[in-house]
Parts: sequence; C-alpha cells; structure tokens
Amino acid sequence: MQKMGVIQPPPGRGAGARANWPRELRRLGVMLALLVVVILGCRDTALAATKASTGSATPTSRTASASQPRTAPPTVDIPAMPPDIQRILDRGQLTVAVLGQDNAPFFMDDQGQLDGFDIQLARALADQLGVAVEIERSAQTFDQVVDTVYGQGADLAISKISRTLKRAQRVRFSQPYLRMRQGLLVNRLQMAEQTQRRSMVETIRDLRGEVGVIKGSSYVGFLKQKFPQATIVEYPTWEEVVEAVVRGDILAAYRDELEIKKMVRTRPDAALQLQTIALTDTQDALAVVLPWSSTHLLAFVDQYLDTLPTQPTVDTVLDDYADYWAAQRQP
Repeated sequence: MQKMGVIQPPPGRGAGARANWPRELRRLGVMLALLVVVILGCRDTALAATKASTGSATPTSRTASASQPRTAPPTVDIPAMPPDIQRILDRGQLTVAVLGQDNAPFFMDDQGQLDGFDIQLARALADQLGVAVEIERSAQTFDQVVDTVYGQGADLAISKISRTLKRAQRVRFSQPYLRMRQGLLVNRLQMAEQTQRRSMVETIRDLRGEVGVIKGSSYVGFLKQKFPQATIVEYPTWEEVVEAVVRGDILAAYRDELEIKKMVRTRPDAALQLQTIALTDTQDALAVVLPWSSTHLLAFVDQYLDTLPTQPTVDTVLDDYADYWAAQRQP
C-alpha cells in the first residue's frame, strides 16, 4: 500500500508567511488611503478651476476676501453749482446784453432811468439768482446783440430778439416770453396804385415794391421768405423806416404787430397817410438768448418763465406802458 504523503505548503506560504499578512494588509490600506486622498484632491482642484472660470467664488475665497479690510472710495469734490451758474454767483452780477438804441416799451430811457418790459425781466432773473444786474449796450444791431452772447460778452440777452433757425445755429433760445404776429405799415397812396382792380389780400400775397426793415434785424430774413417779389431797403432805425413810408419813399414798413399798433398810439396824425395790416398767418416769438454752453442757465430761465402767472400779450404790454405812450405822444 502506497503511503500517503503529507502535502507541503508552497515555498513562502508557510507559517512564517502567514505571520506577515497583517503587515501587508496595513501597507495596502495605507496605499489605498493615499490613493483616495490624491483622487479627492484632484477633484477639488478641478472644481475650483471650473468655478473660477465662471466667476463664482469658493467659500474659501469668500472668507479670504471678507477678512481683507475694505478700501474707502476716493473723495470727489462736487461743485456747489453748475459752472454757468457759479460764474454769475462768483461775479455777483448778471450781465444782460441789450440793443444800444431804445426800443420802447422793451427798453428805453424813462426820465433818466433805463426801464422797459425786457429790463424788468432781466431784473427779475437777477433777483432770483440773488445778484445785481448789469446792462451791456454796446451792440448797435439785433444781430450784434446775438454776437455778443455768442462771444460770451454777456451771460444772456433780453432785447426783443426773435427766435430764428439761423441764430439757433450759434446760440440757445429760451421758450418765448412774448408771441406776436408780423405786420405791415403801408403808404395808402402807393398801396392804392398797386391794388387797382385786385383785392387787398391778393395784393399783399404778391407784394411788390420797396419795403423797409431795420438793418441787422430778423425781419430782413422774414421779408425774403414772406415777400420774395419785394425789394428790401434797410434803415438803421425803425423811426427812419416809418418816416420813409410817410414821405412815400417806400411802399411799406415790415415789423411785428406791436410796433404797428404802437403807431396808432404815438402817431395818430399819421393815420391819414398810413395803413396798418396784421398778417394772421405769421408769428414772431421773442426769447431770451444764451450761449450754447449755458445749459443749466437755460433751464433756470425756462423754469422762471413757467412760473409767471399769465402769458403777456401785445395788448397787455402796450397797456402796461400806456402812461409812457401818453408822455411820448407827438402833438
């Protein structure tokens, strides 16, 4: 009978090897733990990079930024007033450009003192600003008044200046403080010769002949647009225009309805020679003139005009200065 042999353990797998298993397991566990730490660390790094690319901050970054001291914003010196207003306040006066020649009832010498509708408006604006008013009267034409403001020789102009597109290219205009129609003061004899068998309306629509206007006024342009067939004759003053019509040197004088109506009050004797005609399809808007850069001063003027209780008209202005007309009326 064959003798059963004893199975021997393979080399290295005997009792001595079994005694080393716990140590091997511990080594394997440490390696696995290190591998997990490495994997988790790579994942956190990837997440942080993703959040940084999308603009999101990690809790760690928020904590760090919160712990940093905040820097106060730099201080900025804010002026007390806009520059166009501040210049007037620093100077202590509002400089207003006015035509050098009197033009009642807007600006005129009344018993040795400058007065008139425009002058009163200038003083009211200065009072609202808390400064004195200085009247600048070097300009000899209305266009020169506008030039004075454009060249910043005055803070503004209140001088019976009409709002026109040509002037608006260089200066700013307030809202109108007085609206008027345009009018003609015609020589009756010359108009009768032109009318003949036509109606007055037809004659006015196709007005021909010499028509007088003030040199450098807005009515030079108005006349070209309204009566292109007429011949323009410019005079230095309105008085000279009127006298030319009275003598019959020219057919008519062209200006606003206030000046036309004023003739009835100041020259009643001329009614036999002159005829007044108001043009209902026209308008002449008077406004305050300001430099193109004076944006806040313009807003101030407009707001003041909005506070006026009533809108003045040609008739109310003439009535307010009725005493002046009585004193100036020629015998």
